[in-house]
Amino acid sequence: MRRKQSRYSPPPKAESPKNFKRIKTSVIPNTFQAILIGSLTNLLIHQVPYLFCGSRMNSNKRKHSPDPDPNCPTIAAIPTPTLTPTPTPTMAPRFSVHPLSKYRLAFPTFAEPKELTSFSYDDQRTQHMDDRSLKYYHPPSLSPPPSLFQGKHRQIKRDTTINEHIHGLLNALQTLPDKQHQQDISADFVMYRGMITRLFTTPYSLRDSWSMNAERAADGSGTIYIEDNLSPEDLKAKSEPISEMHENLMYSGYKFETLCVLDKLPPPSTQQLEERLDAVVNTNSEYCSVFRTKLGSHSIISGAEIDCIDGIKPAEFPSRQYRELKTANMLDTRRKTESFERFKLLKFWAQSFIAGIPVVTVGFRDQDGVLQALEDIRTREMPRRVRGKPNMWEPAVCMNFADQILHFIKMHVSEPSPTQYRIAYDARSQEVQITRLENQPSFISLSQKHQQL
Repeated sequence: MRRKQSRYSPPPKAESPKNFKRIKTSVIPNTFQAILIGSLTNLLIHQVPYLFCGSRMNSNKRKHSPDPDPNCPTIAAIPTPTLTPTPTPTMAPRFSVHPLSKYRLAFPTFAEPKELTSFSYDDQRTQHMDDRSLKYYHPPSLSPPPSLFQGKHRQIKRDTTINEHIHGLLNALQTLPDKQHQQDISADFVMYRGMITRLFTTPYSLRDSWSMNAERAADGSGTIYIEDNLSPEDLKAKSEPISEMHENLMYSGYKFETLCVLDKLPPPSTQQLEERLDAVVNTNSEYCSVFRTKLGSHSIISGAEIDCIDGIKPAEFPSRQYRELKTANMLDTRRKTESFERFKLLKFWAQSFIAGIPVVTVGFRDQDGVLQALEDIRTREMPRRVRGKPNMWEPAVCMNFADQILHFIKMHVSEPSPTQYRIAYDARSQEVQITRLENQPSFISLSQKHQQL
């Protein structure tokens, strides 16, 4: 028998419609929750009181009657929260280095570098638009073998805490005759050789992060100027002490250059050779060649420090007689030989190839810094030396990567100066990223002011 429901028992729960869905407020974005709550609040405050106070509503105009119940309290309106759109940050364009197979293509065209002008820095680091700091090659004697560590404490070091930007390069371009200036100054890119070398070697130097600054000229030429990005922290770090071993290795390169060059054309006198052995190394002095070349469809004006020249400088294509001077450890083990060919030879080739320098003289030192051997390596022979060996570099990959990166830079360094961009390679992601910078001083205008001074 069915039990009769008690008078005071709670009524049975009503069944929810099948199509009813419970909405959790936690899944509603906070912004929309605010709008919903605000709208309901206004409804309760402004509409519900009139239902109880006897106010009349004009259904046609949807306005309150002008004669509301005087007993009904007046309540101030609460504004409905408005949705403020959050600007979506623009993703910085990225270029992935991988896979390297996409650069194994035919060699892009490369024009032989043509020198436009040259300039010198003297022993006080003053710039001169001439060849006074050009040195002449004369190999050192190895009997007895000289020490590349000798005289380290007497060296005169350039102040590397000063950011020179691309002052020297732009100053040299400004001195070209008007006719030549208009014809030769026009290029897609202007930068020192070191920046191009970075682009050439990145596919095989994946652990080495780097960053550059870029500006597009505001004169309508479309030229993009690129310089090394040296922050105040980077410049400060250059003045901090380094290990003795590192300092010895850095000095040995400058000492080797001093032992290989003369201030005047050979042949030297015996006195000149003796003085060269004890000469003080001064890193302020520098000779620089400014040249024009082309990689693929990209015309480039660049500047490169030149160590020395063989004989008299010719009027046409002097780069064919320029010579690079480098140092390395003795290749007395297989591991050292592989490391030399994989890393050092890559940089030797890139630097020399870009500037059109045909030969590199390498001085091999032992662990005590004593110069034991010399070898002249022709630039065109370097790729053949590593061809077919495991884990080695390929020149076509280097050149095609640089060609594609320059195209990538052209696309995304779009706004003219004073807008500045940061081009950075991150070793962790192994990507090149271009970021637009705000409120950065133009390094082009800084160089122009430097030239006027």
